[in-house]
Amino acid sequence: MQNIKLISIDIDGTLLNDSREITPAVKAAVTEASEKGIYVVITTGRPATGVKQVLSDLGLVSDHQYVITHNGGMAQTTNHSKKVYHESLPWDLFEEAEKFAQAQGAYLQIESDEYAYTLDREQNVFVAQENYVVQLPLKVVDSLADMKKVPFVKAMLIGDKDFMDQVQARVPKDLDEAANVVRSTPNNLEFMNKDASKGAAMLALAEQLGIQPEETMAIGDQENDVTMIRQAGIGVAMGNAVPMIKEAADVETTDNNHDGVANAILKYALRQS
Repeated sequence: MQNIKLISIDIDGTLLNDSREITPAVKAAVTEASEKGIYVVITTGRPATGVKQVLSDLGLVSDHQYVITHNGGMAQTTNHSKKVYHESLPWDLFEEAEKFAQAQGAYLQIESDEYAYTLDREQNVFVAQENYVVQLPLKVVDSLADMKKVPFVKAMLIGDKDFMDQVQARVPKDLDEAANVVRSTPNNLEFMNKDASKGAAMLALAEQLGIQPEETMAIGDQENDVTMIRQAGIGVAMGNAVPMIKEAADVETTDNNHDGVANAILKYALRQS
């Protein structure tokens, strides 16, 4: 087995327990791995604003630590001094996603690294919850022309889980094939650049750091984690992961309420039984 030199870790349902906390055991394992020279890369669907506190709590803010945000749309140093990977949703695909959302009666917003933007003057309760969790201020704009001025990374539909299930099933085949369409929580459906994924960003970052794919480990629980789980040298499914992730993973750890991330790091990266 190769020595692990980079660990890619999802946040919600993985790094955090159900109380949205980093447990002492998880923090200790991350700290030990980092101190031993392993890159610990927080890899999330959140924008940069939604990761700041996590990175600070873990002591991972510097110009030689990295974070992957927007479900792989961007990779940069944790102090934001350097971007190393950036793949945004093309405008023509955003227009298709916007027309689709309108036809479905679904709320849609786009996200940059600092703000979310929407044409919808009425937002459902899940919108407020999403933007609060990721600490992303929402701006309501008047037209698509205003949207086009925004340096956004991805588009997101947000709503009730059952409604989002129905909307996802209706995504036109050509749009689904042209964009990367994923769920990162039960309440959203994201449209990203076809080349943007957690797995692609993880491998691009690893290459820049001189790390081979087999020297990487990825830990996740949701559909949007599947690319990094499949492409890592060791793909680790959380005990609470959805079936797709458990099927794609090489190994399974305990759930997010029982130090799953810590147990995986200790067993597979630090080689402690």
